[in-house]
Amino acid sequence: MRQTKKHFFLKKRLLLPLLFCILLLLCSISILPFGIPVFEPAKKEPIKWVEFNVPYRVMEKAMELDIQTYETETHIDWVEVLSYLAAKYGGNFKRYKASDMDELVALLNEGEYTQHLAKKMNANLYQYYYKAYSAILGEFLGEYKVEVPKNKEENSDSDEPKEMVWKKKYGLKVFSPVAAGYYYSDFDDFGNGRTYGYARRHLGHDLMIGTGTPIICVESGIVEAMGWNQYGGWRIGIRSFDGVRYYYYAHLQKNHPYASNLYIGKAVTAGDVIGYSGQTGYSRKENTNNIDTPHLHYGLQLVFEESKKDSPTQIWINLYDITRLLSRHRADVIKVEDSKEFTRKYKFYELNSDENYKDELNPKQKDQAALTLSQSNVSENQIALPIIMYHGLLKDPALQNKFVIDPALFESDLEYLKKKGYTTMFLSDLIQCVKNGTPFPKKPIILTFDDGYYNNYLYAFPLLKKNNMKAVISIIGRYTDQYSEKDSNQPSYSHITWDQINEMIDSGCIEIQNHTYDMHTYNSGRKGSLRKNGESIEAYGVALDTDIGYLQKHIKEKTGTKPNTFTYPFGFHSKNSEEFLKGLGFEATLTCREKINYISTKKRNPDELYQLNRILRGPNLSSEDFFQKYGIE
Repeated sequence: MRQTKKHFFLKKRLLLPLLFCILLLLCSISILPFGIPVFEPAKKEPIKWVEFNVPYRVMEKAMELDIQTYETETHIDWVEVLSYLAAKYGGNFKRYKASDMDELVALLNEGEYTQHLAKKMNANLYQYYYKAYSAILGEFLGEYKVEVPKNKEENSDSDEPKEMVWKKKYGLKVFSPVAAGYYYSDFDDFGNGRTYGYARRHLGHDLMIGTGTPIICVESGIVEAMGWNQYGGWRIGIRSFDGVRYYYYAHLQKNHPYASNLYIGKAVTAGDVIGYSGQTGYSRKENTNNIDTPHLHYGLQLVFEESKKDSPTQIWINLYDITRLLSRHRADVIKVEDSKEFTRKYKFYELNSDENYKDELNPKQKDQAALTLSQSNVSENQIALPIIMYHGLLKDPALQNKFVIDPALFESDLEYLKKKGYTTMFLSDLIQCVKNGTPFPKKPIILTFDDGYYNNYLYAFPLLKKNNMKAVISIIGRYTDQYSEKDSNQPSYSHITWDQINEMIDSGCIEIQNHTYDMHTYNSGRKGSLRKNGESIEAYGVALDTDIGYLQKHIKEKTGTKPNTFTYPFGFHSKNSEEFLKGLGFEATLTCREKINYISTKKRNPDELYQLNRILRGPNLSSEDFFQKYGIE
C-alpha cells in the first residue's frame, strides 16, 4: 500500500511539469481549421524607439564617399557605413574617430561587405541601426534631373528667355525646408520643455526665420494633413511615398499659410513651395498669432506601425544635424507675377527614370504616380531588362566577399530564374533585338561575369550547361595571356586561358567581351579607362586604341569573334570614353549603376545600349530575397 501511494505521488510530481510543458506548447502553436497543429514562424518586432545623434561631419563624410563612388564596383553605401559605426559605438557618436570610417572604407574597397564585418562585431545591433537609419536617410540620396540654363552666361539679368536643359545628377534629392536666399538661425532644441497647454517635450526643430519666407517640401510625398492645430497653428503634414516618414511643418503665416495649389491628397515634389513662415498657434482660435517669434517648426516622425502614428509612443527624430546637411541643397524660388505666391525656379524630377520626358508632370499625373506608388517604370512600349553582375565563385566562406559568392548560391540563382520563367541572353542577342528588331523573349535577363577568373570556368560554366543558360564573361586580356602560358588552375586567383575560352564559346553558353587589356587598375594615374588629369584628347584616344583596341583584335585572332560590348573597369565612364569606344566599333557598354534597364520595344533606340545598368550580386542574400529586392520575380 505504501509502495503504491509512493508511486502515485511520484507520477503526480512528474505529471505536473509535463502538463506545464504541454500548456506552453499549445500557447506557441495555432490550430488549423481541420485540427492539425502547426508552428507559426516568429514575427519580427517593429522598431519601438530610435535616437538619431549622428553628427553632421560624420554624415557629410559618409555621404561624399557614397556620391564619389556611385556607379562604381566599390560603391560605398553611406547608410551602411553610418549603421556600422553606430553598432561599433553602441550608438554613442562621441566615440567617433575619422580613422574608424577610413579603416572600414579600406576594407570595403578590398571587397569586404558591411554585413559580414558586422557579424564579427554585433550583427543584431548593426541590423537595428541599419533599419533605423535606412528609415531616416535611405531616400535622401539618389538620381534626379534638374532644369538649368544651358549656358552659364544665361544666368545674367537679361530679360531674354533663357534656354533650359535637363541635367542629370546623383546626390541629395531632398531639400532644406527654407528657400535659397533666405536667412535662418537655429540651435539644438530637440527635447526641450514646452508648457503651453501641458508640460511636454519639443519633438521638432525650430528655425528662426522672417515672416513670409517660402517653406520648401523636404521630401516628395503626399499631403496628409492641413489646417489649424491649437499648438502648431496653420500646419502641413506630408507623408513620404514609402509611408515611413511623416514631415510636419507648423506656425505658418497668418492669412496666407499655404501655397495656393495645395490640398490634402496632393502629391508634392521635393523642392516645391508648400507654404509661408509665420507665428500662428498656441490658440484654440484659428488664424491667431500667439507665437512670440516668427519661426518654422518642422519635425520628422518615423512610422513603422500605422497604429502608432498618433499614439503616445510616436518616434520623432532630432533634426539639428540633418538640417545642416540639408542646407547644402536649397531650392531657388521666384515670385509669381501679380500674386503673393512663390514657386520653384528650376523644375526637378525624381518620380521615375523615364529618360525621354520633356515637361514636368501635370498635377493629375503626379497624383496618380504618387498614389499608385508603382515599383515599376516599364510601359507597354518597354521591356524590363535586369543585368546581373557576378565576379568570382569560391566554396571557402573565408574567401567570400561582396565580389565572391558560393557556387551553390549561383546554382540557386539559376534555379530561381528558371522557375520564374526568365530567359538568359547574350549581349549580342540584345543588340540584335534593338538594332534589327529581333523579338525579345518574354522575361529576358543577362548574367555577366567581370575579370575572367578561372573559377568562372570551373564552377559557373558546368552549371550553365546543366541548366541550358547563357552568361557573358568580360576578360582582362593581360591576365588571360599570362595564365595561358602557365600550368596554374587555382580557383582563388587564376584567370581563364584561351583554350578554356574557346571551349566555353563552342558550348553556346558563354560570350566573351572586352574589359581592357591592362587598364583594370588605379596604379598608372588613370582610374580604369578614364582620361587622366591633364591628358589631351588625342593622347587619350591613342591610349584607348593601344589597350582596348588591341584587345579587340587579340580576341578576334584567338576566338574568331570580335567583342561588341565594352565593360567599364570599376564602372568609371565619361562622355569622352563613350565617344572613343563607339569609334572602336562597340555597340554597347556596361556600367556598375545598380538599376533595372528599360528597353524600348516599339521605337528601337540603339543609344539605349550604352551605359547599361547592372546589379551586383553579393553573398548576403538568398536567391529569392536578392531577386525580389529588385522586382525580379
